[in-house]
Amino acid sequence: MIPLGELKGLPEAKRLKAAALVALLIWAAAAAVFSFAHSLLKENERLLSDSGRVLSAAVKIRSYPQLEAAVEKEPLSVLSEVVDKLGLQDRVAQLASSPSGLVLQLNRLYRDEFVKLAEDIGKNGLSVNTAEIRAFSSNKDGRLINVTLTVTGAKE
Repeated sequence: MIPLGELKGLPEAKRLKAAALVALLIWAAAAAVFSFAHSLLKENERLLSDSGRVLSAAVKIRSYPQLEAAVEKEPLSVLSEVVDKLGLQDRVAQLASSPSGLVLQLNRLYRDEFVKLAEDIGKNGLSVNTAEIRAFSSNKDGRLINVTLTVTGAKE
């Protein structure tokens, strides 16, 4: 039997050590890649869940019965009053008239502000024809929403 001290000096032992080190490095790299992929998967699942909640809220709001309120004012002034009442003047990126209605673009809204805006638009006799809603994450403020709406007066 060969003593352990003599085995360490053999060239085959050196190759075995090198092979074991390479195998260990490969396993460590694979574990790091798996961990990174797993964290990306969890983040994407969280973002998908948040998007689903925003869409669910939009569908729920859209399913509420429309109240046919008589609009005595111009839709532009009613929409301006809604924005002023909610204190969103500083977040208005665009408020303009187009052939399809009024275009209102608001940036960096919180979820509650967006829901309140949608409710107040409906309560004041206006209807949203089209909506482009983009949710994004902000390190400072959390989840925010950019929204572009095409709004018209109630159908008489």
